[in-house]
Amino acid sequence: MSTLSTGTYQKYEACYKTLTLTDGPYALTVTPEKGGMATSFTKDGEEYLWLRDKNFESTDRPRCGIPILFPSCSKPDGGVHIFGGQAYPIEIHGFADLLPWQVAKADDEAIELTLTPNGLTKFCYPFDFKLTMRYTLAGNTAHLALTVANTGDKPLPFSVGFHPYFATSALENVRFDITAATCSESPTGPQPAAPAQITLTKTPGAADSTRLLTGVKSPMVLSDSGNGHKVTVAFDEAKFGKAILWQQSAESFVCMEPWNGWANSVNEAGKHEELAPGAESTFAWSVTIE
Repeated sequence: MSTLSTGTYQKYEACYKTLTLTDGPYALTVTPEKGGMATSFTKDGEEYLWLRDKNFESTDRPRCGIPILFPSCSKPDGGVHIFGGQAYPIEIHGFADLLPWQVAKADDEAIELTLTPNGLTKFCYPFDFKLTMRYTLAGNTAHLALTVANTGDKPLPFSVGFHPYFATSALENVRFDITAATCSESPTGPQPAAPAQITLTKTPGAADSTRLLTGVKSPMVLSDSGNGHKVTVAFDEAKFGKAILWQQSAESFVCMEPWNGWANSVNEAGKHEELAPGAESTFAWSVTIE
């Protein structure tokens, strides 16, 4: 059984309230004001997530922790969504990770946060919705579930995903145990069959390394021979059929991300989620650390 505690992250100009669930040697921390995201997952005080203080403390998009991606994953063609023939500008990965979330519930059982429309969201996404993010901790497994509800009077188009940053010693020490149908470096063009052993290697001359996977089976496993960490990402295959592996040069993380859409999916018929008025859908997954 987990227990809840509250705290404060304060450094330089930043000051955020934190909520932490603890179960034995494991602790999961959530920062509602910073995109509603998980910002720490530890075992005996050893951190398994990657938090870049300088980025976390700024008003920039959080490139650390576990950002929530909504209403799109990555950046659509031209940086816009087209709704009703009108172009709406949208940032990479949408806006859910940029906004403060409200605490709906916080006790020993779970942390629940909500996000509803405001002037910013209506400017780039002219829809009514309610997002509910639920975090629970059972031993060494953190369960995360995002419920999207259509509170408006017209269909709600969207894609969702999560962008967990896992702390690693070095890219060459990381091994993946992942089964997928295809593996490529771009959502367009040829989509070759995934090899039996999926790898993420540095591309000469590039600032980062990326693999886009489709037909992904649960779970995905990351093992690091340098720090001894093993991370398992399990998910509902009916809700998350895609995944991203990503690493940025000179940084000590690897992202292993469950998605259900690509960059331009919201603009493409049949390639995104769409909820009828009054409907809702939950996207559940988990992270286990060893």
